[in-house]
Amino acid sequence: MIKVSVIVPAYNVEKYIETCLDSIINQTLKEIEIIIINDGSTDSTKSKIENYQKQYPNITAIHKENEGQGKARNMGIEIACGEFVTFVDADDTINENMLKKMYQEVTTKQADVAVCDYYEIIQDQTIRKKAIPQKTEDFKKDYIVSIAGPCNKLIRTKLLKEHNLRFLETGIYEDIAMIPLIGVYANKILYLEEPYYHYYIRQGSTMRQKEFNEKLLSIYTVMETLTQGFKQSNQYEKFEKELEYIYIRHLLYAGTGRFLEYEEGIKQVPKIVSIMKKQYPNWRKNPYYKKQNFAFKLNCNIFYLNKRWLINVFQTLKRIIKNGGSR
Repeated sequence: MIKVSVIVPAYNVEKYIETCLDSIINQTLKEIEIIIINDGSTDSTKSKIENYQKQYPNITAIHKENEGQGKARNMGIEIACGEFVTFVDADDTINENMLKKMYQEVTTKQADVAVCDYYEIIQDQTIRKKAIPQKTEDFKKDYIVSIAGPCNKLIRTKLLKEHNLRFLETGIYEDIAMIPLIGVYANKILYLEEPYYHYYIRQGSTMRQKEFNEKLLSIYTVMETLTQGFKQSNQYEKFEKELEYIYIRHLLYAGTGRFLEYEEGIKQVPKIVSIMKKQYPNWRKNPYYKKQNFAFKLNCNIFYLNKRWLINVFQTLKRIIKNGGSR
């Protein structure tokens, strides 16, 4: 029996794919399959994957044209045979005991999902990150408002397939439209406070571009899709405050970084403000927002007020802080 299907989307990762696959192959849990979706790589990624496939019978490789990470992950879900699935980005690595520890916990306690902490690695700096920053009496809600990444989670395959939970194929933000919904449908979610996943932040990330990227505009489709998912679950009222906070974090707070850095992005501010006024006019009363620090609230309010002069002051202050106090 295959206990875990490990889905690895890969695109032009010739520098990292071998290290990533080694960390999966060397897992202490051996009843696993590794599904690699080569998403139209133009470097030597394909040949390196093929070399591993020849050596290891539990590796399945699919080579396709470039259609984005969401599409690649969805293809992996469709063919997964494991009792659980997990996702590993091809330029990341996992601790050798990650799958064994998480599988033991999730099966022993009859849960649908297990979540672990992770290390965030930027050049030579390694920072331990908590997957669930806030813990309350309702852990499902804590999960829903946590960071919507798929890679530090073990998810029951049946849960994904029965509720048709799939990533959006927008090329960016696809996690946000699906990962919170897992918390809505899961019967039980476990939290392992061990940093088993190693997340590397590389230069050239879509979220760290110096020029405005049109893909950033897909946030509107993502949020609409997520809202429809909550409504279709018939649990919208139960989790309305959690969904509202996701809107606050991804449209207002994250919007200062995604849009205010670019002239093209600033043009999106009125649209975002309109969405918030229509759907969540009393967002400042959200219980999760109230718990955030002053900087978080300042970011949100500057964006929401939509005053160009205030935005200019905010951008200037950010540059001064970033440059160590010099103009």
